[in-house]
Amino acid sequence: MKFDTKKSLYVGLAALSLVAATGFATTNASAKTYATVASNSTLSSDPTTRNVVTNGTNALYTKAGTLRGARVIAGKGTLSQYGSSNSSQQYFRAYRVATTNRGSVYYKVVSFNGSLRGWIYGGKTTSSFGGGISSTNTMTQASMPSVTKGYTLANAAKNSLWVNPKWSQYKAQPADMSGYKSGDTFTVTGAATKTREGWLYYQVTDDNNSAVTGWVFAGGLNAPTSKPSTPTTPSTPTTTPTKDNSIQIVYLNASGQQVGQTYNWIIQNSDLKSGAKLANGAKLGDILNNSSELTDVANKNIPTGYTLSKSQPNNPVANVTVGSNYTVYVDQVAHNYTSQLSYYDSDSNQPISSSALVEGIYPVFNDTDKAVFTSATQGTIPATVFDNDIFKGGNLASLTGNPVLINGRYQTPSWKFDATKTKQENANAKYGDTVKLFYKANPLA
Repeated sequence: MKFDTKKSLYVGLAALSLVAATGFATTNASAKTYATVASNSTLSSDPTTRNVVTNGTNALYTKAGTLRGARVIAGKGTLSQYGSSNSSQQYFRAYRVATTNRGSVYYKVVSFNGSLRGWIYGGKTTSSFGGGISSTNTMTQASMPSVTKGYTLANAAKNSLWVNPKWSQYKAQPADMSGYKSGDTFTVTGAATKTREGWLYYQVTDDNNSAVTGWVFAGGLNAPTSKPSTPTTPSTPTTTPTKDNSIQIVYLNASGQQVGQTYNWIIQNSDLKSGAKLANGAKLGDILNNSSELTDVANKNIPTGYTLSKSQPNNPVANVTVGSNYTVYVDQVAHNYTSQLSYYDSDSNQPISSSALVEGIYPVFNDTDKAVFTSATQGTIPATVFDNDIFKGGNLASLTGNPVLINGRYQTPSWKFDATKTKQENANAKYGDTVKLFYKANPLA
């Protein structure tokens, strides 16, 4: 049998190269470090104080985003859409909180519609929501009707009572209606509108059975057919918009396209001047005690994600007529993408632990620094950003370590910002991504 020594040598070298390459790859892979969970607990505060909206600056993960194996459930674009949605179903409820060994806070959240559930970055403190989420009020207090007694349900099957208005809380529940009898009258005890949709709800209690109480859509109530006997009670309020009692507020963007939903402002008799008649075509300046109230109502009901534009049509409010449309121009609120910072040693490529630094903390990420790493769009961060003065003599120019005992005397380690390596490592980083800042250790004597 012939033995090809040349071929055997090539095969051996190839195998050796494969082993070496495999070992090198393993070494590189293991060099990356991940955060670990320092605490993880259920939130016990009032659930209604834990309603939040997403802002699109951070994604939703299967676990804290910096943990090994974390996968994206919903990207920043999806969460930005949820945050600017006109639907209450796309609010979120926070119900767990976790902190990592790097001091980052993550919240586990679930959307009201139940379609999204996962962990999202929430800032550096558990005292308030931050990062990718912020607190929100799903309902906005509204004015009480001028008449509060004598209402009946128009259709108990279609518009029943809720403990909280439907979709205003996570898993909002219908109220117990077992004690209700057809024809029962109700007293209004509260009023609120859905912040996103602008729909008016009344909190009511059954006059014949106080156990029957809850919130109901205002359009699901029949107003009293006659005034209560109390002589000081104003006339019956109007709850259904018609051409004779309301104005439609339409919100348009700069291109003239409607955004959000039309808001129907129902004018109450209590808003009228003495002797004025509420009818189609009547000018607000002629019939209202305060014609500018229309402006206030319009500003309070601007669709989520928009703000009042400085360019408004020249249409004096006093000339607006009952039954007409009132146009309001709005601008979309710009989304700001702010990157978070992490700190690495240039020689070892390992993270610099905060515990190795003076007072055990990283440099404070102040407003000046945030401005450098913030953009209205999620484009690539230009390399010139790392030539900013904050890296030359500012807050991020250097890091100072804890004194260490060397050869019988204490010395203070320090690191100087390494612009060259930082630019290389962040060549593809975008605003909103976590940026790796690299620092070169200064030699100790």
